[in-house]
Amino acid sequence: MLIFDDYKEIILKRLRELYPDISQNDVELGRDYGDFTLKIFKLKEDPKIILKKIEENLSEDFIERIDLQGNYINFFIRPENMLGIIYNSIKDFGYFPNTFQDTSKVLIEHTSANPTGPIHVGRIRNSIIGDSIYKILERYGYRSCTQYFVNDSGKQVISLYLGHVKYHKNEKPDLQNLLDGYQRIYREMETNKSIENEIEALAERYEKGDKELIDNIQHVASIVLDSVKASLKKIGIEISTYVWESNFILYGDVNKMLESISENLKSEGSAKYIEIGDKKIFLTRADGTSLYFSRDIVYHLFKQENFDWLVDVLGEDHKDHAKNLEYVLKTFFDFQSKIDFVFYGFVSLENGKMSTRKGRIVTLDDLYEKTIEESVKIIKEKRPDYDENLIKNVSEAIAASSIRFNIVRVNANKPIVFKWSEALNFEGDSAPYIMYSYARACSVLRKSSKSGGELGNDYNKYEKDLIRVMYSYPYSLKSAVEFLRPDIIANYLLNLSKAFNEFYLNCPVINTPEESKRILLIMVYKNIMEDASKLIGIKLLDEI
Repeated sequence: MLIFDDYKEIILKRLRELYPDISQNDVELGRDYGDFTLKIFKLKEDPKIILKKIEENLSEDFIERIDLQGNYINFFIRPENMLGIIYNSIKDFGYFPNTFQDTSKVLIEHTSANPTGPIHVGRIRNSIIGDSIYKILERYGYRSCTQYFVNDSGKQVISLYLGHVKYHKNEKPDLQNLLDGYQRIYREMETNKSIENEIEALAERYEKGDKELIDNIQHVASIVLDSVKASLKKIGIEISTYVWESNFILYGDVNKMLESISENLKSEGSAKYIEIGDKKIFLTRADGTSLYFSRDIVYHLFKQENFDWLVDVLGEDHKDHAKNLEYVLKTFFDFQSKIDFVFYGFVSLENGKMSTRKGRIVTLDDLYEKTIEESVKIIKEKRPDYDENLIKNVSEAIAASSIRFNIVRVNANKPIVFKWSEALNFEGDSAPYIMYSYARACSVLRKSSKSGGELGNDYNKYEKDLIRVMYSYPYSLKSAVEFLRPDIIANYLLNLSKAFNEFYLNCPVINTPEESKRILLIMVYKNIMEDASKLIGIKLLDEI
């Protein structure tokens, strides 16, 4: 949890002494007016009387003034108090706000795609959201870990293996020939139904624990998985642990789970299912092989053994699966962990949905390389003095940051249509805009001989606006954790950068009477930028 002088809570406590029905939602961060705003719609008194009572009851030293605007009462906090809280936290702990570690252990499962091809733009939304949630929860004080559930069971991965056996048997498996075989299998399946029979026969052997077959399938899947890991690493994502779906079959966990709820299972022919209302949720096929739903039950029972809170990042098409899974876990098993599902809208191309099977994808590697190319062009144009090594480092940082920011800044619920023009945009509300504002701050600090003086008590509009946004950082962190929404941090960074740029353009620093005071402001800004940028994977540079 976060530890800081929370003026909102202090104000709320005092307001409730006057009006006990005031809720958390009635007091919010100020927008166009005060630093905090109270909505007084539901208070059945004349607004001027409400204002007078509040002014008499809130005589806190940190309050500069209180005013009334229509049905809102605005509270203005002394900027030196806000800045003092931030500065002292950074001085004492290295960052603002300080945290107290929660004893709860959180597992964030993300990506978990079938390892049947390179990771593409559609799938990286899962990875970027999941990695950002992990970093936000870790920053908040939770003991967090990420996990990839490797789906190496089922039709798709068996098709990957069969494609290699049929079309590239005499070649050492690599990403290219595995992907070729996988796509050829699906093309042939459209006209040759015997392929499906071969896949079903392999699935039956697999379910019976044929170790040689499982090892062979794991081997080809691991080659694809290694390419996924390498691609994700380019944009700063490294997953803590990997769990192979096949192990739950190999070691009998799926069968044990089915036996433990045998009294609740119903049959349709030889297939087994659970009833949820009027729905049948099948756990096995007629041939006795398990379905993914069964293996996912076992996986979540496995996860809860070591974690108090499970967060699953899933595509929006998994909503019914997640709802049914949670019901089964809590109804038929002693499932104690808290579980949350974060659903995201799909990323599609302008000409339709992405598909690895049909070969219609934009891979993460493609996007990364093209973004680097675009970055290099811009850097060479703007900074012809840079050497090749510096150009390489800067372009790679911009590419990784732009890809992540372009995806994470959009609310996960909203679908995204991938457009090259937007992905390669370095103007406006973008990662380079944030990175450039940080580099500006670093430049001023390099040029100044001051180390930051005493806190002042006279701040102009631009200084106050910057202080207000910096002080609001913990509230953005709280919201991002409460709603599991990393886009809140992305938009906070944009607001912080805009406030700094306004300050930079309107408040001269070097060789002015205010230099020492403003250097302190910039030092605080730099620290918060570094802290918040890490959470969503923006790679800041001292110079761009």
